Amino acid sequence: VRTQFRRIFTQMGFEEMPTNNYVESSFWNFDALFQPQQHPARDAHDTFFLTKPAATPASNFPQDYLERVKQTHQHGGYGSIGYGYDWKIVEAEKNLLRTHTTAVSSRMLYRLAQ
Repeated sequence: VRTQFRRIFTQMGFEEMPTNNYVESSFWNFDALFQPQQHPARDAHDTFFLTKPAATPASNFPQDYLERVKQTHQHGGYGSIGYGYDWKIVEAEKNLLRTHTTAVSSRMLYRLAQ
């Protein structure tokens, strides 16, 4: 059934996204999806954080987008009032086992917008 659906969607012009990246940064997994850094889903009981490598350097993130995400978390924008907290890059850099495929979507949408 999966193969049939894949064939139907690809014939319609859809393309599969690369979902084989199982290690993700907190930035793409949470921050880019505007989940606050103090959200319970980021707790170690709900997310598997890595120790090696423990972080993705902030220089690996698109700096213009990182700044927009930070500002939106802190002050809002695009119709949002934001969360009003001090967004921390050290939280965004943490590596984890990807918790959902929506992180792949956020990264892909950023690429397509470029």
